[in-house]
Amino acid sequence: MIRKQNLNKNWSDLGSVLTNSIPENLQKDQKEWWDYQWSLTVGSEISRISSIDKIAQGVLYVRVKSSEWLPALESLKEKIVCELNSRTEEQRVRKIKIIA
Repeated sequence: MIRKQNLNKNWSDLGSVLTNSIPENLQKDQKEWWDYQWSLTVGSEISRISSIDKIAQGVLYVRVKSSEWLPALESLKEKIVCELNSRTEEQRVRKIKIIA
């Protein structure tokens, strides 16, 4: 009798594949690494008007070009935090603080 094998056991999730595909020099430079993750997470429209200022003690500080973007990004903060943490495979971001 032939037994079915679990074909999914060798698959990795997308976050780990993306993290492992980043060049090593980007992983060492946290600012560039977070900028890269930010643009992948929020997409080209939001990444054009925002940038990572710094990350400290689990808080990701994001600078936006003008205060008119604050309400739009405020409503997306929880979703962005979840997505960023899924890309890093750990709870590295607790919250996002948006700076105009």
